[in-house]
Amino acid sequence: MNFRLPAALMAAAVLAPLHAEAQSFPVKPIRILVSAAPSVPNDIIARAMSEPLSKAFGQPVVVENRVGADGMIGMEACARAGNDGYTLCSTASNVIIWNPVLRVKLPYDPLHDFTPVVHIGFFDSALIAHPSLTANSVQQLFDMAKAKPDSITWAHFGTNSTGNIYQESFRKLRGAPFYAVPYKTQPQVLQALIAGESQVSVYAIANTAALIHAGKLKALAVTSDKRVADFPNVPTFDELGIKLPLRTWFGYHLQAGTPKELVTRYNGEVRKIMADQTFKDTVMKRQGVSANDGTPEQFDAYIRNQIKDVSELVKTLGIQPE
Repeated sequence: MNFRLPAALMAAAVLAPLHAEAQSFPVKPIRILVSAAPSVPNDIIARAMSEPLSKAFGQPVVVENRVGADGMIGMEACARAGNDGYTLCSTASNVIIWNPVLRVKLPYDPLHDFTPVVHIGFFDSALIAHPSLTANSVQQLFDMAKAKPDSITWAHFGTNSTGNIYQESFRKLRGAPFYAVPYKTQPQVLQALIAGESQVSVYAIANTAALIHAGKLKALAVTSDKRVADFPNVPTFDELGIKLPLRTWFGYHLQAGTPKELVTRYNGEVRKIMADQTFKDTVMKRQGVSANDGTPEQFDAYIRNQIKDVSELVKTLGIQPE
């Protein structure tokens, strides 16, 4: 006991300042670092979050975009920020799940450099087709692709994009080969679909709903767990027996080693904002995001399961990490 007491006192001395800092937090402005371009859904949500978070914490909350390298630039900056709670990381499935699975060298580790805070929700998309395509169901689309391999053009915006993984999955698991056409950005994919330059793609429902209602595009299936209210006749992929771990999601992380009190506080404050009906109607619904929330522990478990499932899918498809 005589030997253990000094060690215990030393540990208490180290932890006391951290606890005191967490109790007085925050004493300066907070930033939300977004590893994506301005005006995309997770950026819009972060900016909408900034004002109510500022009121909750009593300090300014600013949004900073770090764009490039499929989100790696922003996530590396987040990983290197101090674990004092002053840099909240806006995260998504592409940077937490897909980059680690598809990249050989990554400047951050999603499981060791970060601690999950809250799962914001799912960003749902649809399998979209140009109206000139005669297929009016997923099965008809598969039949056409099988009859004339690589004759139907499939637009996507990156090898690690959800849309591209869907077409790779359909090629390998359903025997329906499409001709993949890569574009640099999401808006370019949408323009290609509208113009008929490409015939199908997986694209955000929020950005295509008006075009679908106008007859300029058509939806064959949705990625959500239930049918979308605006398109009650469009089935989910799950209903069609297509069960893939490809649903896009958004969340928030802090750096590994951030005091537990701060993680819990951020989780509570963000969930309060998301529970507000005005925020749901004016932000979440308009961005096509289905709210999820939950505890940090639940988010962590979900992420670990996703990494496992996606890794198995990538292996099955024979995709080699780059």
